[in-house]
Amino acid sequence: MMRRIALALLIAAGAFAQAQTQVQKQFLLRIEPVRKDFTLLNMNADERKIAQGHFLYLKSLHAEGKLALAAQVFDPKGFWGVIIVNAADAEAARALLDADPTIKAGMFRGEVIPTRVVLDMRN
Repeated sequence: MMRRIALALLIAAGAFAQAQTQVQKQFLLRIEPVRKDFTLLNMNADERKIAQGHFLYLKSLHAEGKLALAAQVFDPKGFWGVIIVNAADAEAARALLDADPTIKAGMFRGEVIPTRVVLDMRN
């Protein structure tokens, strides 16, 4: 009987501790250039400057623990990007997307999609 009580207390304590911590979620930010013929090779000077700001922004998200992954997709139908962020909710993920220099400048557009990384081979 004492074991059952102890087990019930352990389960309840674990559930309470889990409820007290904010759950971190992941979201895929899918970004794509607005200009149809955009490539990394045909950026103009303004686009290159914005792209540099984008890269620095991604680095800052990584340093803050908000960036899980960033990748370029070379789809035959058109270039696009994948950014996986850690955020409390979709609104927080949307705020990260909207703060991206490429989005702010209207160079890229994007969408927020709930995601979960289930296997990361780097760790």
